[in-house]
Amino acid sequence: MEENVDLPIDIDQKLTAQKVRDFFKYNFEHYLIRAGYHRTDLSSPQLDPTGIMSHSGNSAEAKMATIFEAQDKCQAVYHAIDQCADSSKQPFRTILKSLYIDELSDWQVAAKVQYSDSRYGDLKRYALCQFADTIDTWKLIYNVKIPELKVFKNRCNIGAESGKGRT
Repeated sequence: MEENVDLPIDIDQKLTAQKVRDFFKYNFEHYLIRAGYHRTDLSSPQLDPTGIMSHSGNSAEAKMATIFEAQDKCQAVYHAIDQCADSSKQPFRTILKSLYIDELSDWQVAAKVQYSDSRYGDLKRYALCQFADTIDTWKLIYNVKIPELKVFKNRCNIGAESGKGRT
């Protein structure tokens, strides 16, 4: 198995990819529910690329910080996906959007990016690892708490096995 040279050398790609898969399965799902979003809301034009989105509703609703925080977390995730590389050789954004926003299956995404199953598996792992790297920027921009997704080699990673805890 080859390593992706664009990622930090001390990242355990296999464990990081698993942690990101768990994040999308558990945490991201929770954020969507809390935010009152559906996945299609994230791919629609209502998400302003500046990161500013109007929170419609009356003034009482405007003060519901937990909903707004969940919305900001969803936006951070969406922008982190959108920041990932997307070329014919590194279709990371296409893979992530197809899997976690459009909810396509692996075989559908492999066909979409036109790679064999084995090569697609490598590309998916790289995409998940690149997401783990880019989400750090968007956590800061949106000032939200999202769990650390990178698993480092030769370091003690408390909770690295499950990665299922919500933040």
